[in-house]
Amino acid sequence: MPAGRISPAGRWPDRFTGPLVLALVLCSLWTLCPGLDAQARPRSLQQLAAINGKLIETGVKYGSIPSLYRPRYDLIQDANLSLSDDEIVFVVMLPGGARIYPQRIMVWHQVVNEIVNDKAYAITYCPTTGTLMAYDASLGGLNLIFDTEGRLYDGNSVLIDRNSGSLWLQETGMAFDGPLLGRGLPMVTVYWTTWGAAKRTFPHASVLAKPGGNKPYGRDPYGNYQRKGTYYDNDRLIYPVERTDRRFPSKTPMYCVEYEGYLLALDISYIRRKGAVNFFVGPHALLAVFDRGLDVVRLFNRQIWAEPFLFVQQNGKLMDLTTRSIWDPATGAALDGNMKGASMPQFYGAYSMWFAWYSINPETLVIPGPGEVPEKLLSPAPPGQ
Repeated sequence: MPAGRISPAGRWPDRFTGPLVLALVLCSLWTLCPGLDAQARPRSLQQLAAINGKLIETGVKYGSIPSLYRPRYDLIQDANLSLSDDEIVFVVMLPGGARIYPQRIMVWHQVVNEIVNDKAYAITYCPTTGTLMAYDASLGGLNLIFDTEGRLYDGNSVLIDRNSGSLWLQETGMAFDGPLLGRGLPMVTVYWTTWGAAKRTFPHASVLAKPGGNKPYGRDPYGNYQRKGTYYDNDRLIYPVERTDRRFPSKTPMYCVEYEGYLLALDISYIRRKGAVNFFVGPHALLAVFDRGLDVVRLFNRQIWAEPFLFVQQNGKLMDLTTRSIWDPATGAALDGNMKGASMPQFYGAYSMWFAWYSINPETLVIPGPGEVPEKLLSPAPPGQ
């Protein structure tokens, strides 16, 4: 589970208070899923430290993948000269506004270290697992600077901070070796989308400029997200993982969220196809919708009144079946109808291929899955028809 609890819109993530909280949360998840492999997520500092003995050598040495530190940025209109609308970009919501990071640059550097208002932020991307995470890296007032270390765990990048030499898992933001063992970083809101959607939604965003040097930024060493039959969509794993699950193809892109102690993985293509998915996680009534403006999945708590509302996509609009009000899939706010002015709390997550998220988080609940509200309860026809 990410070390920072993913928070509703308008609030920064809360910090875990230490390893004890991590252990308690993970133990509570274990009681919900008692049949899981006992060697799933580490539940103690000893198990966390044991990751160090399971790292896979890749032949990539520390320093071979240079991270960026406070890089240069372009304006949207300048970046538009070299980016096509269907290219993958990452949007990170930092203080002061959105910043856009083209995947074609991130694949060669994997970590961008930012300082905003005297606080450090780390934007991280692991191409072998398709994992996009951004962290508040100002740990206790210490601005951490991160690099890719070279080795992998479950196919996922190992990071190292220059400050202490501690090792961190990119997918979890947890330190598993070194002086900062057991410490975690709060997550920052990220979006995996396309250049066309990003520039339309954030016309004043800063865009990571092409760094100096001779990297072939127009070529991806792993393949191409816009072309079928490359590493990003085949079923081949280059490096071994602890455990696998065949409910989804290995590299299915997932939107991954921690919500009230539950771990969730939402199949992005499924949410896109359905438009709106009503589901339950324990006692919590949630709604996943596809925001076609930014081309992303969004997650809301649909407990509006005493009973949760049910939603459908109808004629391209998000409508609740209780009051027939129209809602904004980007913000969770009611735009028209009896509920106009009301809003649903929004929650944020990160991105990963299914095989990588599951191997570290086998207790994950999935959508599509048994928590979904049945289709027969989602008829948009008025009662009696």
